[in-house]
Amino acid sequence: MDTKSTINNELTLALSTFFEQYSQEQQSRLRSTLIAELQRMRLELEKCKSNDSIEALTHQFVGIARYLQLKNTVPMANSCEREQFKHQLNDLLNAVMDYANER
Repeated sequence: MDTKSTINNELTLALSTFFEQYSQEQQSRLRSTLIAELQRMRLELEKCKSNDSIEALTHQFVGIARYLQLKNTVPMANSCEREQFKHQLNDLLNAVMDYANER
């Protein structure tokens, strides 16, 4: 299994553990809100110029990852390179969307 598959499997398991704490209705609202927020962050990141700071976005991402209890799955560095952050954001967004589609 490659690294990307391992990360996706770990994210899916962590998301499942998180969402199972809530009723079906709450899970649905949480997933929708999370997808919207991650998509907003991705658009904001795409609008940033190369010399713009992404510190606020990475801070928001770390907050979301902590809320989802993903500290062991998603690297929690507040200051990572733009490309690395973009991949982390996309991985989490894709995992949440995949999880939502399975439900």
